[in-house]
Amino acid sequence: MSRAAFSLWNERIAPVFDVARNFWIVEVSDGQITGQTGRRFATDDPDERASSLVSLQVEALVCGAITRKAREAITERGVKLVSFVAGDLEQVIQAWLCNRLEKLDHSMPGCGRGRRHLRKNGVCRNRT
Repeated sequence: MSRAAFSLWNERIAPVFDVARNFWIVEVSDGQITGQTGRRFATDDPDERASSLVSLQVEALVCGAITRKAREAITERGVKLVSFVAGDLEQVIQAWLCNRLEKLDHSMPGCGRGRRHLRKNGVCRNRT
């Protein structure tokens, strides 16, 4: 069984994790969704947010843009980070289940569209 959290805003992946209030947890076993629930962050503090995810046994976080401080707080606690993702929540969940989140369809604008980009340590960078 594994759990992933998706930062949420109006049924879409929140454009910026650091200001997103809500997140959606998906529990998966043998490639099938076995449970889903919505949660709300109680604080904007990156360390407390990361600790909340860990206490809920979240193994991966899928989000839009994220600040360095939040990224470090999450990855230091062993949570896998998949950032700079955009799109409808249900479509992103399905892409995550099929290991297709790296496709351009779910990249934030400027992070994979047009010129090719490379993500390094969760940061979108121009490929040279």
